[in-house]
Amino acid sequence: MRVSDLFANHMVLQREIPVPVWGTGKPGELVTVTLQGQEASAQVGPDGNWSTTLQPLTASAAETMVIRGESGELILEDVAVGEVWIAAGQSNMEFHMRYDKDYSSEISVCANENIRFFDVPMISTEKGGRLFDYKKNFGFWRKADPEDLEWFSAVGYYFAKNLQPALDVPVGIIGVNCGGSRCACWMDEETIRECGPVWMEDYQNGLQSIPDLEKAEADYYNGGLGDHSQPFANPVSDRLMYGVSIEEIEAAFGSMAQLGGMVIGPWHEWRPAGLYHTMLEKVIPYAVRGVLWYQGESDEDHPEIYADMLDGMIKLWRRRWGYRLPFIITQLAPLGEAIGAGGRVYPILRKQQQYVADHTQDVFLTATGDVGHSYDIHPKEKQPVGRRMALLARGHVYGEKLLCDAPVPDSVNRDNDRIVVHFENAEGGLVLKGEAVEAVEVFLDGNKLAASDYTLEAEKSSLLVKIPGRQIADHAVEIRFAETPYFTVNLFNQSDIPVIPFTAKV
Repeated sequence: MRVSDLFANHMVLQREIPVPVWGTGKPGELVTVTLQGQEASAQVGPDGNWSTTLQPLTASAAETMVIRGESGELILEDVAVGEVWIAAGQSNMEFHMRYDKDYSSEISVCANENIRFFDVPMISTEKGGRLFDYKKNFGFWRKADPEDLEWFSAVGYYFAKNLQPALDVPVGIIGVNCGGSRCACWMDEETIRECGPVWMEDYQNGLQSIPDLEKAEADYYNGGLGDHSQPFANPVSDRLMYGVSIEEIEAAFGSMAQLGGMVIGPWHEWRPAGLYHTMLEKVIPYAVRGVLWYQGESDEDHPEIYADMLDGMIKLWRRRWGYRLPFIITQLAPLGEAIGAGGRVYPILRKQQQYVADHTQDVFLTATGDVGHSYDIHPKEKQPVGRRMALLARGHVYGEKLLCDAPVPDSVNRDNDRIVVHFENAEGGLVLKGEAVEAVEVFLDGNKLAASDYTLEAEKSSLLVKIPGRQIADHAVEIRFAETPYFTVNLFNQSDIPVIPFTAKV
């Protein structure tokens, strides 16, 4: 008799909703799960699988779960019940605390037995799972302490660090992420064909361009790209994460090209639907409160359909879990011309993310306009991202009365020689960090004005755009805020959340 790897010592179970428990055993065997005075039983089916469900649990710590069957007994110690979130996406969600700007200072203050993390092994195929040893570093629960902190998703850790004391219950983070993954990697084939068939077409065309599939697969595994079991031992990944110079990033991408990293075959983690089957389905239907999503950089080939893809993926996950999971998504951070992954189409992707947040129920958008990098796709400061995600969870999921959303325009009006952009989510007034508002472009009748032709001023909950000496009453004025690949936002609300990208016309 066995149980899913998620059910292990130090795990965190979701409170207040039914908790599925599942595993494998001898067909016909009766399995009983005991926790918090409850007993739930199931008979192992002919396929060797069993599943049962515990009724809603109350928040607690240091519990013991006992799983009994005819073939033995499994005792799981130090089980906590609290809040569980999935931290999903690509490398900026995978991004370990080891690489975070504040890692060294966080080590001395991180110890908290009520913050725990489970990292799902990044296995691209069952073959890859057999070839490499993932058990040493993945597939078990860690607590936040100086020894294990480097393994935590930085965004996930800072989210939990801000959420746990606010709720005063244990918080568990389940990492389900993979660097470079497209949205199509995280949904099933049917959903891809419905929401973005071009990704399937690209994949099939790519397969036809590979002269020797067998050799390409061997190169993938033998060259080291297929082994994700020791992330800190991979010099390419380390350089990509640590890289603070353009030379280091160029060297890292050069190494990837030499290893054939862009060959995407049936073995590769970036193939459509691959990670959905090899990673996400290992977690379904573990009871969770919601999903933290940081992804989109690798969808730059088809940015115009990203909203369809993301909306389709969210609906698929909700169907599979059987309830409406809240999604807290991170808008792509500012990025200039990075090697191999420039931010050229990021303005489109950011609008697509905003669209999903505005039109899909219980999806909330995290602003990142102050934490980007001109050439590094991996911003090293994740603390603001995790903190803002926690604020969104506290406000929208847990019902706290607090300012948690980014400032967004709710009206644009003319006032003589100035345009007044008023913001919601700016109670108490906007905060300008610096002498002048940055990231603004102004257009008059479609022509971009020089910065010397207008002035910007933050006044209470509004941005004032003054165009002195111009008769603007009969002219079309367009204000673009943070609508370029790279920018720096220095205008915030009272919760230290930056104004989100927008275009205002009047």
